[in-house]
Amino acid sequence: MKKTILGLLPFLVVGSLFADDDLKYLVKSYSLEKIRRIFRERSPSKESEVYALVRFHENHPDGDHGNKFRYLVSLLKGRLVVGVTKDELQGIIKNPLPPLNAITKMSFWKLYEEMVKRKSVSSSELISYLKKLPPDYDPVYKNVIGEILRIHYENGEFKEAKDYAESFSEKDKKEYFGAMAYYRYAKALYKFGETQKGENLLYALAEDGNVPSYVKKDIYTDLRTWKGESFYKQIPLEKGVLFLPFLNSSDKKSFISSHQYFSSTTFERPESWKAAARGLVQYYPERLSSIFSRHRSFAEYFPEFTAAMSVELSNQNLAKSGLDLLEKTNLSSSESVEYAYARAYKRLGERDKYFNGLLSSLEKNPYNLIRQDELIDLLIGDHSHFLEESYWKEALKRIPNLPVKGRLVYWYLRSLKSKGKQEELLSWLRSYYKFIPGSYYTRVIREEFATEISSIQKPDSPLRSKDSLFEYLSLTSGDPKYSDKILGRDLEFAYFPDSFSLDIRIDSAHSKVRGNHLLQNAKEYLEIGEMAYASSLVDKYVLQTGSSEEEKDEILAALGEVTGNQYLTVFHTRNLMKRRRIPDDVILLPSKLASRIYPRPHRDIVSHYSQSFGIEEDIVYAVMRQESFFKENAVSSSNARGLMQIMGPTGKGLAQGLGLGPYSLFDPEISIQMGAKFLKYLLSSNENDLKWASIAYNGGPGNLRKWKRNHYHGDFNHFLEELPLKEPRDYCRIVTSNYYNYQSLRQYKNR
Repeated sequence: MKKTILGLLPFLVVGSLFADDDLKYLVKSYSLEKIRRIFRERSPSKESEVYALVRFHENHPDGDHGNKFRYLVSLLKGRLVVGVTKDELQGIIKNPLPPLNAITKMSFWKLYEEMVKRKSVSSSELISYLKKLPPDYDPVYKNVIGEILRIHYENGEFKEAKDYAESFSEKDKKEYFGAMAYYRYAKALYKFGETQKGENLLYALAEDGNVPSYVKKDIYTDLRTWKGESFYKQIPLEKGVLFLPFLNSSDKKSFISSHQYFSSTTFERPESWKAAARGLVQYYPERLSSIFSRHRSFAEYFPEFTAAMSVELSNQNLAKSGLDLLEKTNLSSSESVEYAYARAYKRLGERDKYFNGLLSSLEKNPYNLIRQDELIDLLIGDHSHFLEESYWKEALKRIPNLPVKGRLVYWYLRSLKSKGKQEELLSWLRSYYKFIPGSYYTRVIREEFATEISSIQKPDSPLRSKDSLFEYLSLTSGDPKYSDKILGRDLEFAYFPDSFSLDIRIDSAHSKVRGNHLLQNAKEYLEIGEMAYASSLVDKYVLQTGSSEEEKDEILAALGEVTGNQYLTVFHTRNLMKRRRIPDDVILLPSKLASRIYPRPHRDIVSHYSQSFGIEEDIVYAVMRQESFFKENAVSSSNARGLMQIMGPTGKGLAQGLGLGPYSLFDPEISIQMGAKFLKYLLSSNENDLKWASIAYNGGPGNLRKWKRNHYHGDFNHFLEELPLKEPRDYCRIVTSNYYNYQSLRQYKNR
């Protein structure tokens, strides 16, 4: 039997408060306050408990990095240590590692980082420590290779770095080396004296489209240091052009012009061609068509890139050139290509072709909200002069029946009403729900056209057929307050096609996880919150098995369920539903699938603070789903953090009002408490209307007051169209529809 830390630690607490899985869940979810409470009165007695304390001391403001260091040493020693001595570290370096699992591998890596930071041991001892990890396709092992090469290089041990890298076969290099390992190997070769071999490897990395930009920038910096500021001018253009992104504006422009705008150059590699094209479109856009003409095979092989360059030309008032770029190549049709055509036609003033291109783009990807905005702007103009009926009918015919179609249908109904087309309006009001199931606009339509709807008799037997059900849903908007005839009834006959089979495919992916070593390792990493490491293992599995993107989504959704990682399950189930065009309307979904995309994680915390602050639980979940997709350690581009995406200054103010001591915004308990408190304030300030409160949550209460002053004239949906920022417009619709779906999940599915 495998020996575990439980048998090695001197303290064994009988009747432990939490099962091992529960402790791992607290680690994964950054539940730092719960971890603190558990171990306030007792010492850890199991591997997962010790690692939970590592997470606490690593991430909580009250954490002690000395204790983190001590617990990491304890994990690798197999016993709790009182303090970390040189002898303790030497023992770890000299003795075998404990049995490897995700916790011990992460502890191994974190201890290495601590020893580097503290300069606790010599470089040679660090290398000896790193070499203890056995070869395996594992993210930590890939890190180890890169670090051994770094240490050798920074110590001037170029031969040692070279020899270490070359101790791997070419097959093993491909298996275990990441871009950073290859980069450090190339640098060692260069410094050792194998200059040409080192340079060739550096250039090969620069030419590889999969190598991250930050690695390429480091390559540019090194070559500039070794070969001089203008090295890129002295090497073949095929290679020199790769460094254009890292030059300043004047040097970039000078380099392009000195090569006659690449007018007679034929590039052999696509990355060189792309770099040249990006440079031209920035400084000499009128010359871009020539480089595309000479590289037609590249242009056709990379249609998304060609489309992006065409759009850039159109944006620079060179729409004719942008159109030529598309028409002179045989591009496969895609959302991006169709939109590039639309953009060019818009700039050229060809409204019908612009309209058709926009629809073609949206047919391929109806979920693109920016394109949806453009379509509505084109159709409704200034909200009083609508386009002719034929345009509306074409759009309604071609846009798929999904929640995102709601805005189009809503404004069409307003158009019919404004034109006095009463009979056609009533016909649409009897059937609109089937075109926009799950949309924010289902209830908007019922509210705004309440007078007209009141004149229509509801079907006596809404469960007689799909048509009867959709008529009933149209007249009630599916709102549980008005849909008593179908609450608690079996609606399976009307569920969306493919929804049952999708549930089955995700269930089947569980067996793939159980039966594969890579996926089992990914599961272990996810159990302790290491999503990036898990993702790299899933990517390896996909590469090995030739799995499709759809199969990858199914596996990740299943992994999310197995490990309690709601973010993965929701995100990848939604991807699968989008691919299959299944609307996320929980009324018309199997209960299991509905719960997969509208889960209720941390329910004990949400329930507690919802009751404490007098706010609906469904509102908290509606906001949480949009803010973080249930990812506890989510960080936005503006540095908002946690499940409820609280900004630092907002958190400080809320903490003072709540009387909190030091806190982490990643902690679900803190994030939900603050989010619920803030939402209660915003709802109270806005007549308990979620629509207004959601705009304030996203854009700030001060901005909402300003926008209301400047743009609100009594018509909320007009106001929503006129909001100067797109993000709060979309945010309001999405959060409100989330709320409706959580309401329906509770009322229709008892979940």
